[in-house]
Amino acid sequence: MPDTEAESAPSAYQKLLDDLPRTGPGTRGGEMLRRYWHPVCLSASLADIPIAVRMLGEDLVVFRDGKGRPGLLGIHCPHRLASLEYGQVMEDGLMCSYHGWRYDVKGRCIDQPLEPPDSTLKNNIRHLWYPVEEWGGVIWTYMGQEKENPPPLPKIDVLARTDGAVKLVDGDVRNYNYLNWMENFADMGHATVLHGLVVRDIPEELKPYNDYSIKNWTPLPLEHVETDYGMKTVSVLDTGDPEIKFVNTWALAMPIHWRFSGIRSGFPPDFTDERQEGGGMIRIIDDTHFELIRYSLTRKGNFTGGWLFGLPTDMKGTAEQKAHDNRKYKGWEGVPALEDLVLQESQGEIPDRRLEHLASSDRGVIMLRRIWHKAMEDVAAGKDPKGVIREANGMLEVDTFHGHVKVSELKIGPENMPSSTEGRGLIRDKKGDLVFA
Repeated sequence: MPDTEAESAPSAYQKLLDDLPRTGPGTRGGEMLRRYWHPVCLSASLADIPIAVRMLGEDLVVFRDGKGRPGLLGIHCPHRLASLEYGQVMEDGLMCSYHGWRYDVKGRCIDQPLEPPDSTLKNNIRHLWYPVEEWGGVIWTYMGQEKENPPPLPKIDVLARTDGAVKLVDGDVRNYNYLNWMENFADMGHATVLHGLVVRDIPEELKPYNDYSIKNWTPLPLEHVETDYGMKTVSVLDTGDPEIKFVNTWALAMPIHWRFSGIRSGFPPDFTDERQEGGGMIRIIDDTHFELIRYSLTRKGNFTGGWLFGLPTDMKGTAEQKAHDNRKYKGWEGVPALEDLVLQESQGEIPDRRLEHLASSDRGVIMLRRIWHKAMEDVAAGKDPKGVIREANGMLEVDTFHGHVKVSELKIGPENMPSSTEGRGLIRDKKGDLVFA
């Protein structure tokens, strides 16, 4: 055994690895996460029945009162702890079905029908609540210390766009820590191996627009850049023209958004100028569970067919399912979303990262951990972490450039490359007309 207390104490890096995946109240990781707005559910899911949700390790209930206002309360009624998931939506709030105590969207008890008319007991009751806003087809909440006067909700650029159709898909719940997913998007290099296990082809209608001159995609040349919103990974590939490069960008906006653009994020065989903005965000449930909420923007001129959006319903890839395969996932190769799930889940609910042997290809993962560490340090010091926007109606513009660019116009740094607004990046036919619906 160690002779001194100092020898037995965990190292600073070990302490960081213990803190990073924690999401609950009172933990360094959880307190950092509570300085940001988080998605609770899609607006379309919230009707006249309350929905039980677990957010950052807390059991809550989200509802929409009779006036259309969303609210988020602690799930157990403070009277006799009955679940408000079974409460009744009223014009001015949510009523517990057990004894009729009623709460408005700010947790104030506004009625106790079984108490005497002159009782003032309800004035002493303030139930757990969190502020919510509805924007971009999503119900958002802020669970930090400033909940009485939270910072403005930042508007993520994709959900604010009006030049195309925004698609939101929820329901993909994972049974492991959210950082398994986020680190995956700081690790672009994995795609050339994991997502190249099964040889893929592109639809016939896209082949005329594919750049077959690109050869240097493995090992993937990568640049990792810290930004105001988080970080991005940029891959710059050679084309047949020395004055033209093919650029692919993945980005992470703290602490829950991942972003990319393109049909298959710029990996073989997809080397096309298709700028279909995509990505999504994480609803963090607790230390070992999260839900993916994917979003994408499809503009007139984008290719809309041939690729699966999210997981296959049967959880099967395109590889052969062999009779002697006794693993949980059989024939899983061939669908990128399923490939990611299988390998991330295999890391463990919360991987013991102290057993890792990081390599040069893990520079993006190292950057992510450094950024998250700095954010936790800032919160502990009473400062805003990276990505908190104090300006009203602040727009969260994230770099997702994907496609060909002149060498003279290439910028690898915190500044965003041109987005897909104003018709940029659409696949066109030889006459310059839009090809796809």
